[in-house]
Amino acid sequence: MEQLSPLDATFLNMETGSTPMHVGSLAIYDMSTVESGVLGFKEIIRYVERRLHSVPSLCYRLVEVPMGLDYPYWIADPDFDIEFHLRHIALPQPGDWRQLCIQVARIHSRPLDMGRAPWEVYVIEGLNNIAGVPKGSFAVVCKIHHALVDGVFGTHLLAALHDLGPHQKPDVSDQPWVTDRIPTGVELLSRAACNSVRNIAKKSQTLTRHILPGALNMAKSTAAGWLAGHRTEQKPRQALFQAPQTRFNSRVSSHRVFEAVNFDLARLKKIKNTLADVTLNDLVVAVVAGGLRHYLQSKNELPESPLTAMVPINIRTPEKEDSHGNQISFMFPSLFTDVADPLQRIRAISAATRRGKRAHQSHGGSLFLDTAQLLPTTVTSLLLRTALKYNVTRYMKPLFNTVVTNVPGPAHPLYFAGAKLVQFYGAGISYDTMGLFHIVFSYNGSLSISITCCRSMMPDPGFYADCLRHSLDEIEQAASSEESVQATAPVGEACH
Repeated sequence: MEQLSPLDATFLNMETGSTPMHVGSLAIYDMSTVESGVLGFKEIIRYVERRLHSVPSLCYRLVEVPMGLDYPYWIADPDFDIEFHLRHIALPQPGDWRQLCIQVARIHSRPLDMGRAPWEVYVIEGLNNIAGVPKGSFAVVCKIHHALVDGVFGTHLLAALHDLGPHQKPDVSDQPWVTDRIPTGVELLSRAACNSVRNIAKKSQTLTRHILPGALNMAKSTAAGWLAGHRTEQKPRQALFQAPQTRFNSRVSSHRVFEAVNFDLARLKKIKNTLADVTLNDLVVAVVAGGLRHYLQSKNELPESPLTAMVPINIRTPEKEDSHGNQISFMFPSLFTDVADPLQRIRAISAATRRGKRAHQSHGGSLFLDTAQLLPTTVTSLLLRTALKYNVTRYMKPLFNTVVTNVPGPAHPLYFAGAKLVQFYGAGISYDTMGLFHIVFSYNGSLSISITCCRSMMPDPGFYADCLRHSLDEIEQAASSEESVQATAPVGEACH
């Protein structure tokens, strides 16, 4: 029995019928590497069942504290039934990419049953007409609640469910599976009473560590400006996260779209190496920025001020490397979508990212996790549910416009019950004020950018995929032109 963190509980409180708070993935497998040549659904069930001892949190279910007086708990479900969590469907012919994306979006739109372990897996057959995918392949669509998993733990889950070779046999645990007894309401309330004392101490630590120093620094800055005689002349400082309003930052519907693009990792690294002080992550963010610029320009909706992204950052310590739940913080870099030149834009993004990392390191990355403890769960739940019920978000300016999360995957092939993993994509969350979610994933020499969005906000996801491809082409062409100019410049002449 394990209690959820304040951040994990927040993901539960944000859930509504139109905003399910689960993340997911789409994996495509080549069945020709299976020893028998055919992989049946029952074999897949047995394969996953044998792996559960490596990820016991897949057997956890939620237990709520009466009246929401404390954060909920995970317990090992005494009624766990793996056949409930695995489902089997097939695409109609010809089984192409668009049909697969539509099916993934439909699956991802439906909320999970929170009375059971909060995950589902769909095996989809009939993939016969997808470029780069062998005919007769199958897909596995997984969705799991964000309260249980973040991106880093998702990579551990990926490793636990896969092998390094097609004929590798899984380790079988001889330890019996131990389940929990479902606690009574009285037991949970007794725990809540004890936890209230500890929570007061945690709040005091958070105030001492973050809030009071921040307020003191702000007071010093204000006093310094006043003493310098700039009280009236100074322009007001820009408020934090002044993101412009876009089509992606209103109320979401219950319908989703899914799309993804693949890029050769060697090509991306070559482009990155031609640009000084630019990281691969900077390049990917710049590709997204350019894609958003082209997409919004085509709708005559590009704001004059730049869009802002939220970028999750892993803050797991080595001792919590294999733990479930969320151990993340966030950066909010500008995407500089108001800059037309692609090289100026990527360099501005790179500089902003470096500044964000320095600020993040200054408070140890724990600011968001710590401040999430300041509100008791009853207040947090009430505020979030009231805001959602009365559509308060339509009166709010967005804190950021989109999410861009980068999850590094393995550089070598993986196998699932003998079937080779060909392509892998992530699926994110769409919620009110933030309908567009990007997941970047690298695997075996390829890097993918997959998007999840509200269907009413992005009715043409295929066109947005073309915008992302055009964005990289634009950066590559500009970088090549600059490199050529520098190579042909006379010795000693500066190039700008």
